[in-house]
Formats: sequence, C-alpha cells, structure tokens
Amino acid sequence: MKIEHVLLGFVAMRPCTGYDLKRWLDSEMGRMIRLRTQQSQIYRTLGRMCADGWIDYTVERNEGRPDSKVYRVTDAGERALGDRLAEPYTPSPDFGNPEFVIRYTFAIFLSEEEQVHLVRTELAARRAQAERFRAREIREEPWLPEVDRARMARILDHVHDYKGRALDAHVRWLEEILVELTG
Repeated sequence: MKIEHVLLGFVAMRPCTGYDLKRWLDSEMGRMIRLRTQQSQIYRTLGRMCADGWIDYTVERNEGRPDSKVYRVTDAGERALGDRLAEPYTPSPDFGNPEFVIRYTFAIFLSEEEQVHLVRTELAARRAQAERFRAREIREEPWLPEVDRARMARILDHVHDYKGRALDAHVRWLEEILVELTG
C-alpha cells in the first residue's frame, strides 16, 4: 500500500499532525508495516494529499514552539481510502509482506463481512503456502569445495524450520481471528 493511503487511513481514524504520523510510523506498530520514511517525506505527502483534496488542516497555535498543522480527512479522502480498501486483496507470495497487516489495520473502515473475507483470503493463501513449504524439494547445491556440505545442510534446515514456524504462527493467528470474528 502506498504511503499516502497509510497516512490517509491513520488521519481518517483521528486528527493528527505530521509529527504524530512520524511518531506512529516509528513506533513498534509502525515498524511492523515496514514503512520507513523521513519526516520530510511525510510532509511532502501530506502536501500532495491536501492538494488532492483528501485532507485539510487547521493551524494550532503552540506557546513557545512552532505552530502545528492538525490534519483531518475530507469526504474525498474517505472515498479515496474506501476505494483503495475495496480493491481486491491478492496475498503476496511472501507472508512477511506488510500489505495484509496494513489492510487489516484499516479494517475498521470495512464491513464485518469484508473484514472476514480479507482474513479468509489471507488464511487460504497461507495454508496453501504452508503445504507447498512442507513439500519442499531438497536438492544438492554446487557448493564450493571448502564449504562443509553437512554443516551447510543443517544451517539451511534451521532457516527452513524458522520460516516454517513463522508461517505456522501466522496461520494460527489468522485462525484465531477468524474464530473471534465468526464465533
């Protein structure tokens, strides 16, 4: 998801300043969606969003420090966010891709049925991925002679095990959400 849609989603949940947005993106939650930005990029994006009519702002006077622009979503911004969230979700081949987490973060703007559909779509893709992952083909690699083949095989098994456990945890998390949403 593009940065303007992420910022738009956050501004649609509450009025905020560019500083608030940067602080959120730098928080643990923000880092999970892997959107690394500079403050200047956020302000440039907010300027474009204002020009596009997606957001507007009021100036808040601050005693002894610079004034703050407090951004709010407009009707056009709500439509733009709704249009973006209505686009069909296609799960990435990489379950670590942040697109699902970003969309799920903004599920408050979806109907409950759309939220369930989003989770089911991700869950079906990850179950299929886990099945393919378990059936992996182990092949001989043309390692250089100085590479200890047995040790390298163990290292690759450890990495595969790590990715498999992470995928299993993601599937369990999705299953728990689905039970909560439909139970």
